[in-house]
Amino acid sequence: MKKVLKCLNLLAVATFSVSALSAQTIEILGGKSQDFYPQATNPFDCQIYLKNKDSKPLRIAYEKVLVDYPSGWGSPAFCDNVGCYLTFVDSGKFSDIAPGEKASIKISISAQGVADTATIKYAVWDVNNPSVRDTLTFNVMVRWSAGAHLTCMPQQAIYPVPADQQLQVNTLGVDYIEILSLSGQKVMQYYPNADWSRLDIALLNQGSYVIVLRGNNIHRKYTFLKK
Repeated sequence: MKKVLKCLNLLAVATFSVSALSAQTIEILGGKSQDFYPQATNPFDCQIYLKNKDSKPLRIAYEKVLVDYPSGWGSPAFCDNVGCYLTFVDSGKFSDIAPGEKASIKISISAQGVADTATIKYAVWDVNNPSVRDTLTFNVMVRWSAGAHLTCMPQQAIYPVPADQQLQVNTLGVDYIEILSLSGQKVMQYYPNADWSRLDIALLNQGSYVIVLRGNNIHRKYTFLKK
């Protein structure tokens, strides 16, 4: 009996040790995958914040996973809490983050008037717990073209975003809807007859689109991503 209890105690200690080692000490504020909608003409900072959940200083390491970045955009800047670099850094480490404090990975975009999309992914982890990693995804969608000013998409106007098969649209007071590619080509039109409309977008190619809502004294534009 004593041998059984001893084995159980050792197993409990081992289980606790593994659990403690695998516990995540990094909180990703806003989620692992985040969408950013810069204007085409202005520089824009895309930031994902990381918070230290531990009771002692946290050292974060990071590694580039994927960069899909348009050739027509200007050179990006990549920043951690140590410095900024005029390239997407392959790997690196943050300086220590105090308990309860936060720091960010920041990517500065200059689209130079070119409407397009980018996807950048970085893995992040606690250097003391390298077996537990998270991947941060920056989905960057530059709206329309130089000089255009589109409204940043409110949750109550259209959802879900990103959308896959259907798009729900608030069409109160709206007489006509059209969906445009980022180059301005019309790909869909619709005449709503209710306060909310359900648009079938299953046949659209993946990518970013502009939805235009028109009515009496209404002319609104939003961007959305088709998965």
